[in-house]
Amino acid sequence: METQHLQVTGGTIAYDDSNGTGPLVLMIPGAGDIRQEYRFMAPRLVNAGFRVVTMDLRGHGESSPDWEAYTMADTAADLVALLEHLGAGPASIVATSFAPAAVLWAVADRPELVDRIVLISAHLEAAPAWQAAPLKLALRGPFAGSIWASQFRKWHPASPPADLDQHARALATMMSDPKRRRAVRETLTAHRNGLEQRIDRVDAPTLVVMGGADSHFGDPPAEGESIASSTGGTVHIVERAGHYPHVEFPDDVASAITSFLATTS
Repeated sequence: METQHLQVTGGTIAYDDSNGTGPLVLMIPGAGDIRQEYRFMAPRLVNAGFRVVTMDLRGHGESSPDWEAYTMADTAADLVALLEHLGAGPASIVATSFAPAAVLWAVADRPELVDRIVLISAHLEAAPAWQAAPLKLALRGPFAGSIWASQFRKWHPASPPADLDQHARALATMMSDPKRRRAVRETLTAHRNGLEQRIDRVDAPTLVVMGGADSHFGDPPAEGESIASSTGGTVHIVERAGHYPHVEFPDDVASAITSFLATTS
């Protein structure tokens, strides 16, 4: 698919569009990743009859590199702008890691744009200061990309895909640009102030997907249940998967997502 760009306030957002005629599914990657995160999921959903759009976060991938800010509200505004531009809603949204917080923010403010939500490995709370400070320090300078790529590989513990090294190298290359390093740092450590109050207003059916071996959480299944409780959603646990269950076990996750979209339509 040919990369397309949407002009928004402050820059451009890159996205791919399968241009299908089925229901729209917008897929948003996690911070520090690119829209090719969904390289295994997107074709499976297209084959299931959906129109699939994948986007890069601001400052990431092929989106423009230099933005004034990288807050959760900014990401929410970008995805709202893209949904309005596509004009095919209400859409279902699939989001990973950092992105689910922004999706919930957007859905609370613009519920008419969104039909259903899939939250994968969702970080709904910002990193505490004792984690954020060393993270920001590690992701500065010319070695930031290699540090990030090394950590990224570890987040696929059970069934790393054959192209994992290639994908990790692409992330390291992205972060060779200091402007994109800043984008990754600021997005990863963005605050969540105001999110809790907005979650109470979210009424869209929600599926929470968690890897049972996700090292980002002390107890991944319990974290998934907590998120589902706050959103009124259901949980799908991929027992052996890490932070990217849809990359390690795409058939499992695609089946869960398509079933969820079908039963709630």
